[in-house]
Amino acid sequence: MDFDVAAWEQEIGRPVPPLMAKFFTWLAPYEYGDLGYFELAPENLAGGTAWEGMERWGADTWGFISLPDGSLIGLCEAVQPPAVVHIGSEGELRTLAESFEAFLLAIDAGETETEIDLADDDLEPEQVAARKAFTSWLNKSKIAAPAVSGQFDFSAYAAGDPPERRAPPTQQGAAPALDPAYLDHIDGMGERLRMLCSLVGRTAADPELCAVAGQVFGKAPPQSVGNAKHDDSIWLTAKKADVSFLFSRKVLNPNYAPVPIGNKAICPFLESVFLGDAYSEPVLFGLHGDALWDAIALKLPQLYKETVDEDGELEKACTVPLDAARDTELRLWMNNGRTNACVQIAQGRELAWPEAANQVHSGAGLFLQWALENGWLERGMFPGQDELIDAMRRREARPSQLVRLGLTRGLWDTHLADEPGLRQFAYVYFHNMDGIWINADLKTMFGKRQGQYGHDEPVLDDDPAEICDALFAVFSTQFAGWKKANPQELA
Repeated sequence: MDFDVAAWEQEIGRPVPPLMAKFFTWLAPYEYGDLGYFELAPENLAGGTAWEGMERWGADTWGFISLPDGSLIGLCEAVQPPAVVHIGSEGELRTLAESFEAFLLAIDAGETETEIDLADDDLEPEQVAARKAFTSWLNKSKIAAPAVSGQFDFSAYAAGDPPERRAPPTQQGAAPALDPAYLDHIDGMGERLRMLCSLVGRTAADPELCAVAGQVFGKAPPQSVGNAKHDDSIWLTAKKADVSFLFSRKVLNPNYAPVPIGNKAICPFLESVFLGDAYSEPVLFGLHGDALWDAIALKLPQLYKETVDEDGELEKACTVPLDAARDTELRLWMNNGRTNACVQIAQGRELAWPEAANQVHSGAGLFLQWALENGWLERGMFPGQDELIDAMRRREARPSQLVRLGLTRGLWDTHLADEPGLRQFAYVYFHNMDGIWINADLKTMFGKRQGQYGHDEPVLDDDPAEICDALFAVFSTQFAGWKKANPQELA
């Protein structure tokens, strides 16, 4: 890999940090792919507009690595020590490491969460040799990550928050109180999994959760996820860990409203804990892995489901409610002959995000009106709106009123009753799957125009009662046709 420090400094308009220059000089004799799939690529980002907020952060951020998908890895000098950041080809922005030293150590551990990481069991001889040489270079150079005051959220900074590091909590206590008997209905679950179950649903700022994450992964959970990430979730993983944590700023459950901690940053919840292949402690009935299924079929037949995929392979699934107060559940599934398990917050699936749902031409409100008139509206998801819903049922109020007051976080499939097949149909219909799409039906009925982002949209800005009967006949026909074509979804 070619590296010319003078040419780099001319391109980026600043000195190359000494350690970076030292590393790139060491790396120069190696070929692409030896240490991972990346290329050295200096890029001055000042004055650019390709990414959100780039006019702010581009002046103090510059690229030094390009990845195969067109993403960049850069150094953000808005904080000290400068943080290593990911500048994604699809607009996503996130912090990779709190310092260049920490980034080098992550390369060595195979934990950068980029294409630089190589699977240990799939290395070519030259890659094995390069890895060994790199580890030796790190040791001889005595590379150690400097202490930092907390975590830098590049996505929040890019979206408009000040450049700052947030420290994870260190005080003890403050964990939410749990009923000690909340898992008494679960037979044969191991103590460690019970402990992990108690963490799901807590925010990343919870001291007990932070302590467990430090023990398992050697690092604290992400304290914030900013708007500019273009991705609502962050994984916490480690190669030697037998579990992985998924944190999310957007949990589609009414009990988990976003927790702002800055103008543009949200403190994420621990949404799910996934059990890895190496997890060998009891999950249910004193068993784990493939041994679970016979016991589940015998003892939990009402929760057990078998299906056959399009290739004729048997699939199994079971979801066990855990804590009703926190809406958590244990999900088990088997596909491709492999048993998987996770503890998660029970959630809906998004049909229309908040900004879209508020546009009449999305069909969100009219679809709710159709569901209501068929007795398929989950009224409990609209607290305080009974009078409005009753007025809608009489067609004396517009569905857009319920959207404005009751869908502030978007339209989810759980806003609909658990009528056989209905929620899956709604997901398919809103996402242009299985050959049906609500947007296409609305354009056919009302005509189309160019929308704000250049795509065609229905010519529909109002939702009077007069349009309902003809439109609802289309919805009902689509639902009936979809059910006929997908009987397996009705179980």
